[in-house]
Amino acid sequence: MENYGLKQGDAMDLICDLDDHSIDLTILDPDYQDWDKLCLDGLICQAVRVTKLTGNIICFTKQPFDYELRNEVNPIFRREIIWSFSNGGAWVSNRMPLVSFQKIFWLTLTKDFYINVRTGLDYNQSTKSMKRNTKVFGDYKAEGREFEKSNEGTWIRDHYHFNKPHTGKIPQKPKDLINILIKCFCPENGLVLDPFFGSGIVGDVCKELNRNFIAFEIDPFRVESFNNKNN
Repeated sequence: MENYGLKQGDAMDLICDLDDHSIDLTILDPDYQDWDKLCLDGLICQAVRVTKLTGNIICFTKQPFDYELRNEVNPIFRREIIWSFSNGGAWVSNRMPLVSFQKIFWLTLTKDFYINVRTGLDYNQSTKSMKRNTKVFGDYKAEGREFEKSNEGTWIRDHYHFNKPHTGKIPQKPKDLINILIKCFCPENGLVLDPFFGSGIVGDVCKELNRNFIAFEIDPFRVESFNNKNN
């Protein structure tokens, strides 16, 4: 698939057309109730195939749809990031509490992965450069690690609180959250894959951050709307 940008069609069909190890960052954000079927259909296997060995894969999910996905990605699972929000909660069952957070599974194919830990967020006013104390456990001793503040911002965190946007008819992720993930896990001029384009927020952020993107969307009206907005 030579051209970047948004393609209309089914994600599982179009992802098969991509070259092996051609993507820097793959972002998977389908309807969460579809995760079990997508895992059976081989979505994670395809994501592994198209993502560079130094690349990253991000999966959005939430309870109770995360169980099979977590088992599927276990060999390449690296860290879980929590996105919480206080405006509303997702109803799941009359016998269960509202869900006020979602999960982001971060996957890497090797330990030699790309990461830019500086997210651009401001430090807490009390944050300062420091060195951790020496750690001693029995016969084990390790020097404390250095931490130095940077003008580029803070380290990426494993928890972010951004309220859900209430714009348009299509639910979307907070722009600030997508900004952090793309900046952290995809190098400048790199290539982002978003097989479930939805609102188009990933494409918007990629353009602002000087990243290329390939995206798939099955709804032709969403494709037309995004393309008209950007032409």
